[in-house]
Amino acid sequence: MEAGTSRSLFEKLLYLGIATFFLWPFIQLYSVKAIPIFDSDTHLRASVALENLMEEALCRPYEFSIADSKFVPIKGYEDLNLMGKIDISPHPTYDSNVLIKAQVMWGSFPLQKNLSLEYIGARTKS
Repeated sequence: MEAGTSRSLFEKLLYLGIATFFLWPFIQLYSVKAIPIFDSDTHLRASVALENLMEEALCRPYEFSIADSKFVPIKGYEDLNLMGKIDISPHPTYDSNVLIKAQVMWGSFPLQKNLSLEYIGARTKS
């Protein structure tokens, strides 16, 4: 390639795509916190509900395992139409471990949002 030749449009778009791929999560985080168009209070309330769901799941005994449960409305968050679910299942490889996943969901189909927490813990059978 000669010193005076500029990069092709394809190369420029490729570099822009790579940079966007790595920078996009930080741009989204900044926009949620900095732009008042987005209701960040909704995200905060949903994260609190998610933490409460995970605490509830961690309090359950090992034998009470749920796989592929349905989303149910969360009390106290009716104004957001917040739905939550908990999945508890045995770890596929290690017998004494359990996988716990809590999820909350709100919004309608094209603008639906989900938050989730996952936990791997050791439970003993009593």
